[in-house]
Amino acid sequence: MALGPEPARPRRRGRPRQEQPSAAYYAKQAEIIDVAIGVFKQRGFEQGSLDDVAAALGTGRASLYHYVPSKAHLLYLIFDRAISTTLATMEQLAATSDPGERLRALVRHQVHTIAANPALFIVFFGDRPALDQRYEAEIRTKERRLLRYLIDAVKAASAVGVIPKTDPRQGAQAILGMTSWFHKWYDPERDDPDEFADVCERFIFAGSGWLPAEQATEPTPTDRPA
Repeated sequence: MALGPEPARPRRRGRPRQEQPSAAYYAKQAEIIDVAIGVFKQRGFEQGSLDDVAAALGTGRASLYHYVPSKAHLLYLIFDRAISTTLATMEQLAATSDPGERLRALVRHQVHTIAANPALFIVFFGDRPALDQRYEAEIRTKERRLLRYLIDAVKAASAVGVIPKTDPRQGAQAILGMTSWFHKWYDPERDDPDEFADVCERFIFAGSGWLPAEQATEPTPTDRPA
């Protein structure tokens, strides 16, 4: 005689198991990262401590360990924020079909990303030697992705004459150097990110005759009605 299907076992009562941290957890972790950026910018990573971060948050050091297991991991989270935030937008801009507009958008994105949070990039560039080797490979992988977006954009722009013929890797590194150094001297009270982005554009596109779409379609003085 064939046995029937085994009856379903009753489900245990209670809350379902939460596999991922909650939104509140990530919000608090983000707050800790924000404060740590300010502490490390002011004191440097080596001199700044988790006690300093906790004091700035108005809490005890022990309460931080639920969100960050160590100071080294906290620095990694800062680095990951800097590089991942940049990559997310660069990935979208890389889909721009016009080579000139794509390169221009990537350049301006770099400038405005740094201007939006210069302290983040002061820590990113200034405390790079302190990054634990456990996290170095992951950050380097993301940096290579970022560089690849710029290399591809420089290669495409050079191919159509939007910029002078140049080695794509060297051109991409030159653009990164130009835009990334902005964190060293940017003063929000006297410097306009758009004006600096314009300066970068003039250097990059000089002599090619290429203009951004909105400028190329503007009527010249002789085209304007009297």
